[in-house]
Amino acid sequence: MSACLRPLGLLIALLFMAACAAPGAGAPAKPAASAPAPTSAGAGAQATPASASGASTTAQPAGFASARLPAPVTIKFGYTPLLSGGPVFVGLERGYFEQLNINLDMVRFNSGALMVAPLANNDLDAGNGGLSPGLYNALMRDVRLRLVADGQSSKAGAGTSIAMVRKDLWDAGAVRVPTDLRGKRVSFATEGSPIDYMMRNLLRQNGMTMDEMDVSHLTSADALVGLQNRAVDVATAAEPFPSQIEAMGAAVKWLSDGDVVPGFQIGAIMFSERFASQPEIGRAFMVAYVRAIREYLDADSGRADDEMVAAISKWTTVPPDAIKAAGAPHFNPSGQLSLEDMNRQQDFWISEGVMKDKVDMSQFVDLGYVEYANQVLGPR
Repeated sequence: MSACLRPLGLLIALLFMAACAAPGAGAPAKPAASAPAPTSAGAGAQATPASASGASTTAQPAGFASARLPAPVTIKFGYTPLLSGGPVFVGLERGYFEQLNINLDMVRFNSGALMVAPLANNDLDAGNGGLSPGLYNALMRDVRLRLVADGQSSKAGAGTSIAMVRKDLWDAGAVRVPTDLRGKRVSFATEGSPIDYMMRNLLRQNGMTMDEMDVSHLTSADALVGLQNRAVDVATAAEPFPSQIEAMGAAVKWLSDGDVVPGFQIGAIMFSERFASQPEIGRAFMVAYVRAIREYLDADSGRADDEMVAAISKWTTVPPDAIKAAGAPHFNPSGQLSLEDMNRQQDFWISEGVMKDKVDMSQFVDLGYVEYANQVLGPR
């Protein structure tokens, strides 16, 4: 495969592996001075006790300090080294959790799906994981979790799951509208993933089926190689990789999840059942998290604030310039989850034959934490 990569392509592939490689396959880049090097936390995870690198220069919202816990507590928090962790990384580095007497023990996972088992077993207190058929099926099997806040959602005109058209085809005008996908070789990424959801919805919205094209399921790194080798005509990947691929001239960014499925509830902050039984700690966590979301959004999803970019870069190993150039994740400024969209997702996956039954998500969604945070911080 390396023989097929041009130098810049190799750089991007290496960046992808650095950000997303499975723990145990090699140590991640060591975060800057405020966090010790990761230590082993079991299969598929690495723990990094974290502390703030410095206080925020942003004025503290009225009422914020009222959520401070009477004594320090440690929360084992699962994260993936992706841009969707932006608000948590910003809140951590700005000291918002620490100011409320919370120490986040950051546990790195290669995939959000890998958090479900330790959350269900109470080995992990909380985490930011993706919504997928796998999670819905796990909840159907009586896995006990609480979904409590927006972990990422799509917004019209912006998104991080990107469909890219190979540069030569774009220049020739071969792909401009969704119906141009007929007869093309198209990557949908992993089945059940947010990208797969976006692409299947795109087809349905335009009266097409997967049988009308040659569909493959490539990772972001493989999509790069596929474009360079002309093995695919349209590839999909999550930011920041599409922006870097476009910069090197291999493809042109075409559509995002915000264009195709605005309001898509992509991820959620999840609490274990045991952690949810300590509501005062969960409420304090949520106040810090929602504050970070709002400041992150006010700074163009962190990209207009070098301190925020540095925080995100530290925990993802994505270079600052790449973060600024990429499409950014969106979050509801209130922190609210969309129960309506989770039900819509399940209906869609059932109609696609990927799921069989629908789980009642009202049993697992608890919006009391974000409601408390909005009472403390004020509505937004």
